[in-house]
Amino acid sequence: MTAWLWTTVRWIHLVAMAFWLGGQLFLILVVRPALRRELDRRLQTTLTATLGRRFSPLAWVSLVLLIVTGWLTGEHRGVVWSTLLEPRNTYGRILATKMLLVALLLLLTLMHSRIFGPRLAALAQSREPADCQRYHRLLRLSLVVSALNLLLTLAIVFLSARLVA
Repeated sequence: MTAWLWTTVRWIHLVAMAFWLGGQLFLILVVRPALRRELDRRLQTTLTATLGRRFSPLAWVSLVLLIVTGWLTGEHRGVVWSTLLEPRNTYGRILATKMLLVALLLLLTLMHSRIFGPRLAALAQSREPADCQRYHRLLRLSLVVSALNLLLTLAIVFLSARLVA
């Protein structure tokens, strides 16, 4: 393929990562604190769920683009996938670690978007004291998963920078 095509593949990869990471940072560092400060629990959760439903399909598209363009880049660079874990293959070990972190990120993202989010939205609407306790426990778990997802994303970006060197 031509140099312009590979530049485009890398560009798509970088834009997709910017969208994924930027979206996470915006939601965690800007939206959630503002909502906590300004709204009650029910409205916070309703608005967060609405934002999540809007962001989620775009985020999944960015993750798919990252996986496809990452694989294409590996193919273009001549990565021999069966040798990733060989002791002398530093590039391969870093890439394998990155791929493992991406798999974990996908699992956590799926759990958060398909299980935690809908349950939090339902519990936030309830006025039952037991549901309020369940809501707070699940919210803490959701925040831990969100923070872990952000840390995984940052680690993946760091490993990506290491692969370029």
